Amino acid sequence: MEPHNLSSSSPLLSLPPSTLPPSTLPASLPSSLAPFLSSSPWVLPTDLGATGATGEASGSCFPASSPTVSAFLAPILGMEFVLGLAGNSLALFIFCFHTRPWTSNTVFLVSLVVADFLLVVNLPLRVDYYLLHERWRFGAAVCKLNLFLLSTNRSASVVFLTAIALNRYLKVVRPHHALSRASVGAVARVAAGLWAGILLLNAHLLLAAYAGPSCLSYRLGTEASASLRWHQALFLLEFFLPLALILFAIVSIVLTIRRRSLSGQAGPQRAVRMLAVVVAVYTICFLPSVILGMASMVAFRLRACHALDLCAQLFHGSLAFTYLNSVLDPVLYCFSSPNFLLQVRALLGLTQDLQGPASDESSYQPSARRWEASRKAQAAEKLPAEGPLDGPLE
Repeated sequence: MEPHNLSSSSPLLSLPPSTLPPSTLPASLPSSLAPFLSSSPWVLPTDLGATGATGEASGSCFPASSPTVSAFLAPILGMEFVLGLAGNSLALFIFCFHTRPWTSNTVFLVSLVVADFLLVVNLPLRVDYYLLHERWRFGAAVCKLNLFLLSTNRSASVVFLTAIALNRYLKVVRPHHALSRASVGAVARVAAGLWAGILLLNAHLLLAAYAGPSCLSYRLGTEASASLRWHQALFLLEFFLPLALILFAIVSIVLTIRRRSLSGQAGPQRAVRMLAVVVAVYTICFLPSVILGMASMVAFRLRACHALDLCAQLFHGSLAFTYLNSVLDPVLYCFSSPNFLLQVRALLGLTQDLQGPASDESSYQPSARRWEASRKAQAAEKLPAEGPLDGPLE
């Protein structure tokens, strides 16, 4: 048997009670447990074949729904909703009304804010779901839309975090590349194309079958499906590939700073700090669910029932970290845009000075006089040159 999912944002393992065949119940199972299992959204039969190589019948695993997990997630997601709504509303207000002119970096940051709102507006439904001990009461259409938007948030978050990192890589390491000098309009079209791809990658979730009372992401079926295999590959690929690109960007920037003696310039140093925050947000929010999801898959295939039960419940609890990205992203904006923190302080009444850099990339561009002075100083000191930059660093 292969797991079949409804969404990629929270690959939880479940099977609708109505689809559980009687033959999957162990013969030794007490009849008193049957009502409990039939109502549990965590019923997980591991029917990996009627007989193995030795002809022995395979066993079944039943990771039960955990009231502890529901009691943990309901208040945590409620708090993340409040903080995420406040932080992202403030961020969107600043970007739309207090950031002029927009730059390529601003376009990607705003896209990340929009992705966070897709999560924030759906959290109240998840809070209600866990308050009712994992029972969905809003119908099939709302369930599928909820899971689709949660999955889209995850995909968009990793895509635009990666885009922000690669944008910084181009500004520091390859400032004269055509992509580095692309207009804001061109970058906006790229962002629109990324959004279209993200929506298409997750659109199949809107067509998935629904069987209550649960509304979880992964479901088990008796047959392997192309949708399942695609989803499993996407779930892993959208974590490891972007993480590799982000790490490549930060390593390249650090090496460039050392090679070109740019440690005294604020722009490259801020790029390193910003990418360090990107890596921190990325790993804190997405790494726990990926590790526990992979562990659940391994335990499922090995039919290690106790390990599967533990991994599945820990995986379920790790959703608190996955949804935390909507709270932590505004912290990233403070590091990514030099004007953002100043505007936040001004709007909160902590300072009256609204004068900041004209754009969030302007401080990457040293003045011509400063650049010329730096080149003359290097020539006077007869430092070994390694291909000095020909133009300003953005």
